[in-house]
Amino acid sequence: MAISGQIGERGIQTRTRLIEAMLELVNEGGLPAAASVRSIARRAGVTEAVLYRYFPAKEAMLREVWETALKPMAEQKRALLAEASGSPTEVLQDWIRITYEQFDQNPAAFHFVFLSDGTANWREDPIYSVQGELLGNWMTGVLDSARIAPLSHTRALHCFVDLLLAVPRRIRSGDLDGPAIAYVDETLAASIRVLGI
Repeated sequence: MAISGQIGERGIQTRTRLIEAMLELVNEGGLPAAASVRSIARRAGVTEAVLYRYFPAKEAMLREVWETALKPMAEQKRALLAEASGSPTEVLQDWIRITYEQFDQNPAAFHFVFLSDGTANWREDPIYSVQGELLGNWMTGVLDSARIAPLSHTRALHCFVDLLLAVPRRIRSGDLDGPAIAYVDETLAASIRVLGI
């Protein structure tokens, strides 16, 4: 981000502390609303004025975390599909692996973006829907409608996403032990059955 070059190393550290504090509060409270500007600043050890020096509003901070968590994963998945030369099973396995690696690297940001109800108002944004569109277009080209019936391609996509996100949800709730990457093959096996691959 361009602002990083303008604020120096100490500023970058402060921004990082602010984002980490916001994610901690969101994860403790369950919704972005739980992370007030005052509580974020207090948790990061700065004043509210310092927070506003780096972010014009709390929404800007939330949005940055949201985009930061989505962009790398979306780029990896776009490259995966652009270079896909393997079977549909291999592509799905890589898609699941990329998702679970992202969760394992930053569970708090993943939770905020994909599992928190507080981001629902952003789900119409094109940056949020890019992964679903990529996967949906790919699925339309590789899934046989007769084999997934009575599911439509859209419903098949939703079922796959539900399977995909079940592991991070269950790890977050304490029902499964991490890391998520350990569940790639199980999620793949369930997905193959649902999608008729």
